[in-house]
Amino acid sequence: MKLLPLLFLSILIFSCADQSKQEYKITELENLLSENDSLKKIIAEINEKYVFDSISVRDIPSYKNKYELSSKITGEIVFVGYNLNDKSWAIKFDSTNYDNGRKLINPDTLINIKGGYKYEKILNSELNILRVDLKTENEYGKPFNVVYHTAIRPEKN
Repeated sequence: MKLLPLLFLSILIFSCADQSKQEYKITELENLLSENDSLKKIIAEINEKYVFDSISVRDIPSYKNKYELSSKITGEIVFVGYNLNDKSWAIKFDSTNYDNGRKLINPDTLINIKGGYKYEKILNSELNILRVDLKTENEYGKPFNVVYHTAIRPEKN
């Protein structure tokens, strides 16, 4: 007979403990769902931006600088974001052929040194064209690809 009230009391205590655990689990689940939604929003925002592995700073002096005593010089300091993976490149080329897709004529892959790609070009005519296929991409974020063209004229003496 004494066993029945003890059993009833035990069931009552365990059911209250279980209900408390359930409420805790529901609260924990709601918090996790909220965090998940926040993380999804952050990832969506990151995928709309350019993401870089590293950054360097470049000082680009103006080509108009005279470097004479008491002369004023100008330049531009830029931040250069770059990726240290095989998905980023700069390829210098002479021309492009589009007969069977895009083919670069006389390509020369430039080496990445802290986000910079040094090139050489012999000025062998009155108008020299420099063409470079530039691409950077990372696991996250937007890829960037552009073909850079510039014309260079040698100075006349």
